[in-house]
Amino acid sequence: MIRKSNFVLIFLILTLMVFGASAFAQEEPVKMGIVCEITGGGAAHGTMWRDGILMAVDEINEAGGILGREVEVFTLDTQTRPPVSIAAMKRAVGKDPFAVFGTIYSSSTIANMNILENAGIPQIVGSTSTAIYEKESSNIFSTSPINRDAFKPVTRWMVEEFEPSKLAMVYTNDEMGADGWDKVSKYLEGNSEVDLKGIAVTNGQSDFAGELERIKNFDADLIFLYGHEEENAKFLNQMKSLGMDTQVVGYSTLVNAQTIELAGEAINGVQGVSTWSTKYGPIKNFVEKFKLRYGEEPTHDAVKGYVGFYTVKAAIEAVGEFDRTKVKKFLHENPITTEMEPNVYMDLRYRDDGTVDRELFLIGVENQEQKLVKLIPPEKPEAFD
Repeated sequence: MIRKSNFVLIFLILTLMVFGASAFAQEEPVKMGIVCEITGGGAAHGTMWRDGILMAVDEINEAGGILGREVEVFTLDTQTRPPVSIAAMKRAVGKDPFAVFGTIYSSSTIANMNILENAGIPQIVGSTSTAIYEKESSNIFSTSPINRDAFKPVTRWMVEEFEPSKLAMVYTNDEMGADGWDKVSKYLEGNSEVDLKGIAVTNGQSDFAGELERIKNFDADLIFLYGHEEENAKFLNQMKSLGMDTQVVGYSTLVNAQTIELAGEAINGVQGVSTWSTKYGPIKNFVEKFKLRYGEEPTHDAVKGYVGFYTVKAAIEAVGEFDRTKVKKFLHENPITTEMEPNVYMDLRYRDDGTVDRELFLIGVENQEQKLVKLIPPEKPEAFD
């Protein structure tokens, strides 16, 4: 016969088990923020960035979350305007996320990065301007090699591959373009065999007749096109309509899926270095999943957002707790490998200034499709050797 006291003990044990399981199941989700360019001139970048992150979040939640906690995400729009990005970032801080992903435009990141640093909230960005990382912040993390580290091998490749005597660089007069021009100018300084001419264009510009006439008068034998996707496509189409066959090279925004789609046949023959290529074997599954989910091919911004989110996940799991300070310290001191997290696709390592060290992709465009030529390493600052 079971005594009454034993019944009470069994009841208490079962009650604790039920409430304990319930408490675990009801553990609060971990909150993450996306602050990026959903509207305005940078919408093509921001929506891809957001969509790559949201796909990662859904996959992670379906697999059980991060350290057993579901991920909850909110999105705020900067309208591609630095002042709006400041207000959006302040709103994000008020929601107390573990980390914020964004912004992409360097001018906005420069304007808003102090807000997150003061709040101690890690900021994972798509920005590549060197000026951001010269601020020596331990709070910001890039998702691709920045202009300082990428443009040195890019410039070397241009000179060695095409041996230009007259190089015209067409760049947008924003933080991204100006930084690119600064780096190419610096790396060609003292090269007496290359005559370099810089031509600045504006964001959203649609008519490049004047710039193309200047390039013809300069008699350029190579054009480095470093604008945003829509400007790049319009520039190439106008070149084609004028019968200009000067070789065009560039960086990520020239050879990604959106520029290829917008430029049509005018993109064929273009070559460039990119932060990602959809033809890279390990990300083919990502590309197919993205196309199935969103109905379009991802750009490098989508891959950057996706990989950036999995990078933070890997760091949190390596630390074993949701401690921002420890996670930032881990990222600065340890590599994130594909063995730790397959969905980062490449081993990567962060430097003290928040820049990332990993390989780049040399791409050619044929029949309006990317062709992966080879992988190339970014230039490493002496302090990292």
